[in-house]
Amino acid sequence: MESYMYKDILEKEMLPSGRSQMGRGWLFQQDNDLKHSSQFVKDWFAQRRVNVMSWPSQSPDLNPLEHL
Repeated sequence: MESYMYKDILEKEMLPSGRSQMGRGWLFQQDNDLKHSSQFVKDWFAQRRVNVMSWPSQSPDLNPLEHL
C-alpha cells in the first residue's frame, strides 16, 4: 500500500466514522510506517484538522516481544 491508497481509506472510512462517533476533540493514533508518516498524509491531516497522536519512532510499545 502506498500513501495515496492510505489517504483514500482515511478519507472514506476513518474521517466520517471518527467525526460521527467521536464528536469533537478526538485523537487519531497510528504508528510511524512510511505511508503514515509521509508528508502527503501529514498535509492531509493538517488540512482536515485531524489531531494525530505523536508516536516515537523507536517506541518499545510497538513490539511486545522485546520484553520477553
